[in-house]
Amino acid sequence: MTSTDRTTLFEQFIDLYYPSIFSAIRTLAGIADEKELEILTVKVFVDLWQHNEDLFGEVRPPAYIYKILLRHVLDYLKKKGASEHIQYLQNTLLIDPAFYENIIPDKKNDPK
Repeated sequence: MTSTDRTTLFEQFIDLYYPSIFSAIRTLAGIADEKELEILTVKVFVDLWQHNEDLFGEVRPPAYIYKILLRHVLDYLKKKGASEHIQYLQNTLLIDPAFYENIIPDKKNDPK
């Protein structure tokens, strides 16, 4: 697949998934502020683009998207000091936090 094909495919992907990802972030993180929701949604798409080979190579892309999205939600809540909300999500969604720790590589330790 050429980089142009990949870019076109990702643009279509954004059109298809933006509303769902935006809505899932609103629900999971409990964010009401539209600007904050947009920023977090864009961060999810940036990471998905940076890892687009993994995304397009996945047998179940929605599961991969959900993992990335959930990682961002948990990071957001952690920065906000919302440990009770994180605990609620972990109990409700049966999340093993260790599973999501390595979904998005740490930028400081990423050799790229």
